[in-house]
Amino acid sequence: MYDDREYFWVVLCKNHRFHHKGNTSYSHQIVLAETDAFSPLPMLTQQVSVRCDACGEEYTYKPAEILRGEMETAPAFVPHPMFK
Repeated sequence: MYDDREYFWVVLCKNHRFHHKGNTSYSHQIVLAETDAFSPLPMLTQQVSVRCDACGEEYTYKPAEILRGEMETAPAFVPHPMFK
């Protein structure tokens, strides 16, 4: 039952004006890489630059801003270069 869950490292897009139109409680998640429920975040010594797949804006994120998310992903998912 729980074995079929898919976990990913994600960041929340910082472009609130674009993503919060009509729903201020929504945060758009940008998928970075696949993980599992138990693996720690890889050691990152620098900030990560990420371009949002929805709004196209690019922002930098500290390692503390990278979260583990559970979601379905598109079949053509490509991991972020920092996680390859």
